[in-house]
Amino acid sequence: MSDKNISTIYSKLKEVIHNAYVPYSNFRVASICKAGNSFYYGVNVENSSYPVTLCGERNAISTAVSNGHKQIDELYLLTDSNDFATPCGMCRQFMSEFMESNNCKIYIFNWDGKYIEYTINDLLKSRFTKKDLNYKGI
Repeated sequence: MSDKNISTIYSKLKEVIHNAYVPYSNFRVASICKAGNSFYYGVNVENSSYPVTLCGERNAISTAVSNGHKQIDELYLLTDSNDFATPCGMCRQFMSEFMESNNCKIYIFNWDGKYIEYTINDLLKSRFTKKDLNYKGI
């Protein structure tokens, strides 16, 4: 990924994060996922019934899936943290469904624009996949 592309994505994340609906935690999350040649955005959307809350990562991936993609190539994440806040466990499992390739990159930005690069295997070792279901195509 070139520095110019990273800079463009970071700028878009900083723009999109303002759409987050976070009246309870005040902790915004913005995510962009790349599927094929398309980019899909997501933010966290909280709810007074906390389990109903949607994380930014799942929101972006769901939008890509809604547009016909079943494979996510890259995911970019920005939060309000000064540090590098990684996805929650639920998002990691959700991401693994659509980022089966160990080569899929996950870029986690801090507020200053610095980033750390991961793969899904880095974030969720020994993950549960459809192979564990002994899937027979039923």
